[in-house]
Amino acid sequence: MKSIHLYFLLLYTLIIFRSTNLVAQTSDSWFSVKKLDSKTWIIDEQGAVNVYLLEGNDKALIIDTGLGIADLLSVIKSITDKPLMVVNTHAHSDHAGANFQFEKIFVHPNDIKGIKEFNSPPIMNEIISTLTNGNRPSEFELYKGKLCNSQIFQVNEGYVFDLGGRKIEVIETPGHTSGSICLLDIDEKVLYTGDTNNTIVWLFLDECLPLSEYLKTLKKQVSRINEFDTLMPGHGLPASCEFIKDQIECVKNILNGTCKNDTLKTFLGNRTLCKYGFAKVAYNPGNL
Repeated sequence: MKSIHLYFLLLYTLIIFRSTNLVAQTSDSWFSVKKLDSKTWIIDEQGAVNVYLLEGNDKALIIDTGLGIADLLSVIKSITDKPLMVVNTHAHSDHAGANFQFEKIFVHPNDIKGIKEFNSPPIMNEIISTLTNGNRPSEFELYKGKLCNSQIFQVNEGYVFDLGGRKIEVIETPGHTSGSICLLDIDEKVLYTGDTNNTIVWLFLDECLPLSEYLKTLKKQVSRINEFDTLMPGHGLPASCEFIKDQIECVKNILNGTCKNDTLKTFLGNRTLCKYGFAKVAYNPGNL
C-alpha cells in the first residue's frame, strides 16, 4: 500500500510541475512564479516558502506573504489587477513577513499578537539567514525589519472569502500555532495548509499546542477529506490528501510511545523527530 502511495505522490508532483510554466520573476529572480491553472499561481520565494495567489471573477486572494524582504506586491500586480485580499495561515514571520506591503490582512484572532512578535527584526534576521542560505535580494536593506501598520481583520472557522465565482473557506487547524488555519478552495477541491501539513511539521516551538491537540486537527481534516484531493503546503511540493493519514499514524506512534525517534538539526538546536510513511513530526517530548 505504501509503495502505491509513493507512486501516486511522485506521479502527481511530476504532472503538476511539468504542467506549470514560469510566468514572472523579479529582476533579481528572488521570486519565481508558477501558474497552476488560469486563475492560480504559486509564488516561490527562494525555495524557502510558498505564497499562493488565487483569482476569482471580482477579487484575488493572497495566501501568506513570505519573508518580507523583497517586493512581493509588485510581483502580485504583474499577475493580476483584481482588488487584493490577504490572509495569513499563521503568524510566523516566513508567512507574514510582507504583510506591511498590503493595506488589510486577515488572520485568526489567536495569532494576531504573534503577527507583531514574530516579525521583530532579531527573529526575522535569524529566519531569513537560515531559510535563504544567507542570500539577500536587492531590496533587502529597504525592507528588512519593516514594521507592519496594516489593518488586521479576524477570521474564524467557516469564514468564506468570496472572490466572485470562487469561494475559499477558512478551517481552523490549531497545532503549529493556536491560530493556524487552512484555506479550502471549495470547487477546485484544494486545501492550502500553511505549516499544518508540511512533510516535516514543527511542533516543538513555544507557541505550539500539545501534540494531542494537533492530532485532533489532523482527525478533523480527515473527517472532511472527501472535500479536497490536494494539499498545497507552506513549504515544499503539493501532496495527496492521503498524506494526512500518515501524519495521524506518526503522531499516534509518538503518543503511544512506539516511535523510534530520530534527530532533526535546526537553527534552534537538535529536536526529537518521529517518522511514519512520508510524514515527519519534530516535537517537544514535554508537550504531548
